[in-house]
Amino acid sequence: MPRSSTYELVLDASLFTPAGLQPTAVGRLGFQAGTRWMRDHVCSHRTLVAEHRVGFVLWAWQLEYEEPLRFLDADEARVDVRARVRGPRSSQLETELTVTGPAGVAVRARATSVPLRLTGDQALSGAPTVLPDALVAAFHDDEVERSPALSPVPALRAALEREGERLAEETTTFRVHRHHCEVADQWYWAESLGFAGGAREECVRRHGKAVPGLRRSLADGVRRVDALWLRAGQLWDLLDVRTTAYRHGPGLVFVHELGPAEDDGHGGPYAIVVEHA
Repeated sequence: MPRSSTYELVLDASLFTPAGLQPTAVGRLGFQAGTRWMRDHVCSHRTLVAEHRVGFVLWAWQLEYEEPLRFLDADEARVDVRARVRGPRSSQLETELTVTGPAGVAVRARATSVPLRLTGDQALSGAPTVLPDALVAAFHDDEVERSPALSPVPALRAALEREGERLAEETTTFRVHRHHCEVADQWYWAESLGFAGGAREECVRRHGKAVPGLRRSLADGVRRVDALWLRAGQLWDLLDVRTTAYRHGPGLVFVHELGPAEDDGHGGPYAIVVEHA
């Protein structure tokens, strides 16, 4: 049976909006949970970086809200996390998280990361690699999946272009400051969920009077998030978040493309975040 790490999360008001757990908070909790699982069953994050010269960069993430969990519902919640390696050459690490409150599982999240072979500099520079055999050997047989994880984001965007009704467009600009970053002075991926959420709120503030249905996403929050990271933002980067709001079936969907506000010579977006309201 795949191993899990289970622990109590003490809840505080900073984790919540009125609708429930913040997506950015779930991202932070998920990163901490995956790090805990690795420490419990393979090796610590520090050991991974300092001794094995291996890092992980997040590639894809999914979040789904299930049963309600609001600040006044409980003093604590239970966090369960499992992990496995994926791909025919052990080229991905996948972690699955649940947060359970009094009404049952409130949140499910899945993160897929790719390993990097680190060069040893302070910026934690690296190149994509496969997970070393010595680390793969620490995973049980039922924690190894030969098929790779796939992101639903490209298909979601294509379906919205074909079938969705475009309601509004807005571009919001943010700067990456140090409190958005991790130790290597590149953005901490969970903060990009905050940039996307902030861009959604700005889009609704700008267009909510003309398209009243958009306001529901402010009152009720989002029910699902699918995100895909293509490259990392760096300290002091100026970001444009280009947001398009769609009506798709009975719901609202916001697609956020996060990219450089100024040409950085690399081309293409940093990340794409799809929020389902």
